[in-house]
Amino acid sequence: MTVKKNIFISLCMVMAVTAVLTSCKKDNDVIALRATISDYRDTGKDGKTYIETINNVDWVSWNDYDKVLINGIQRTVRVLESGNGRYATIKGVAYVTPNENNPSVGYYAVYPAERVLTNPSTGFPQILLPQVQNYVPVTVNGQTVQKVEAPMAAFCQANSTQVGLDFTNLCALLKIQFSSAMEIAAITVSSTSTPLWGKATISGTDAPTLSTPSLEGLNTTDNTVTLDCTNNGTAAGGVRSSGPFYVVLPPATNVDNLTINIYKFNSNSTNPITLYTRTAGNQININAGYIYNHGELGDFSQSGISVIPYPGLGIGEFSVNENKKVRFSLGNLQYKAKTKTWRIALNQWDFVGNSTNGISGNNASISQTNNNWIDLFGYGTSGVAHNGYTYYPYTSTDITSDYASVTIQNTNHDWGVNMISNGGNQPNKWRTLTKDEFNYLLNERSNSNQLRHINCQVNGINGVKGMIILPDNFPINQSPYNTSSWQWGFLSSTQWNRVAALGAIFLPITGYRINTDLYTFYENSSSNSKGYYWTSQYDSDRSIAYYWKFDSNNSSGSFGDAYTYMGYAVRLVRDVN
Repeated sequence: MTVKKNIFISLCMVMAVTAVLTSCKKDNDVIALRATISDYRDTGKDGKTYIETINNVDWVSWNDYDKVLINGIQRTVRVLESGNGRYATIKGVAYVTPNENNPSVGYYAVYPAERVLTNPSTGFPQILLPQVQNYVPVTVNGQTVQKVEAPMAAFCQANSTQVGLDFTNLCALLKIQFSSAMEIAAITVSSTSTPLWGKATISGTDAPTLSTPSLEGLNTTDNTVTLDCTNNGTAAGGVRSSGPFYVVLPPATNVDNLTINIYKFNSNSTNPITLYTRTAGNQININAGYIYNHGELGDFSQSGISVIPYPGLGIGEFSVNENKKVRFSLGNLQYKAKTKTWRIALNQWDFVGNSTNGISGNNASISQTNNNWIDLFGYGTSGVAHNGYTYYPYTSTDITSDYASVTIQNTNHDWGVNMISNGGNQPNKWRTLTKDEFNYLLNERSNSNQLRHINCQVNGINGVKGMIILPDNFPINQSPYNTSSWQWGFLSSTQWNRVAALGAIFLPITGYRINTDLYTFYENSSSNSKGYYWTSQYDSDRSIAYYWKFDSNNSSGSFGDAYTYMGYAVRLVRDVN
């Protein structure tokens, strides 16, 4: 299989890597290995791939200080001056005494060493395929390409007649090519049946193979792997390129519902939006050592992935009951009465409050002719007629009959039935969570206590406090999120970019409104700011609607009930199909 464009791949997805003993036993009982990236072009060698030669140069190479593990000891690779990085040395490897009666005595080598979980002095270690792969750009021959680090393993016996270490590719690559350059935030690949990351075991010696990864002990059941194109949150705009982009996938058989999701950044903010979603319609097999075009897996049949945007939609998937997931809008709902325009806030942390917080708008000036944005609404005030009644988003009274008095789920009273100008501008594409769904999201889904963080403050976005909710597949057990150094109470802008690129949602504190009076809206000096968000549920027996709130005093969120004339915030969602 020939790859169409040149790409820098450090020790991965190549034919075989050969390390030759350049010396025998020395006085200090160490040897030096010569590492060679071989140039196999024999199509009969199943599972081997090569990078096409461009301008007589193969951009498949070792990189100085690549780390390999040999018999439990980490070693670094030093590239030789000649050979375009195809030749390197690995020095200081402990000499292993040959044993003719035990052919398994020898050198067990794994790359990259950073993936190793166990550290045996003999035999192959267990490795961890990461849930998040980082897009690392490098410049090759004046062209910016992706550096890919896919795991390999090799074994050779400890005797003077053997020829060296032949590294075997343990994984495959999924290649994604766009028809034109665009700014990519993240690419995810998932399956309903097969983990595409996790703990994996290497077995065999002649041609080592990798087991299907296991999520056991990782406190998650999510099978999704993510290519993060923000470089750990440091590339605020993601990667602008037509590709190719590569995602490392483990070998697997009978993979169900393999799905590719591609996300790009909204040009108005750093909020990532859904760009493309496609699911294979049949079970597929993934074989180690191959580079797959997206058109070669199931019915991924397009030669170039076209842009199918849906603005305003977050990339994270959030379970709201055992069988349903949603994606959140990338900001609270806003309305301008004079132009009858609905929109999603331009940033996740935006809230109107009053004019003191610097955002264009003022809930205190709510009226039918108001030319400012508002974001605190009475219950069920979508402005759409339902059963002969219309309840308007600019209504500002304390009379309950001026507001909807039914459960607004699946009715025209739900704000999501409107055409959201920057959210697709089509009717009936959004909705409001029920109280039960909100409760499941925050308290009942797997690892819910680790997937929500109250009273967070993000540097660089006006110091706004609020709640961060993490998607189901967030790598909470992966560094740095499992260390004490990760402070959720205060996130730097770099940290926020990183979690946002992985699908995190931020709900700002909002205060509330009665008539035109505002209460506990956010100010930097306020110590009692609160966030209030409507659900779509109503209790007809008690004539109240349910909301969810949290405050800036670091208390846990809670549900409450209120009269329908209370003005609260709305955060819309879309169901995941």
